[in-house]
Amino acid sequence: MSQTNVQPNSTVASDPGAATQAQLSRPQDCFTCRLIGTGALGAVGFYALNMSRAKAPGSPFGKRIMAGVGVGFLFASAFRWTMD
Repeated sequence: MSQTNVQPNSTVASDPGAATQAQLSRPQDCFTCRLIGTGALGAVGFYALNMSRAKAPGSPFGKRIMAGVGVGFLFASAFRWTMD
């Protein structure tokens, strides 16, 4: 077996900006993870919008809150899908 000498802090000493770039970068999600996450957020958004319809039980103020929550989850779903 060959061993490689790895120095984890070598970039910090030579370039302080490289450490912040390495900390900010996130790993890519697999397609299945993106699909499940987007679907879950979208399903919760549609459920909340369904609870805000006129025939659903509850107060008008509560329905407005549920509509806002539903739209928020749908936006989060779209953001989740397009996120790099």
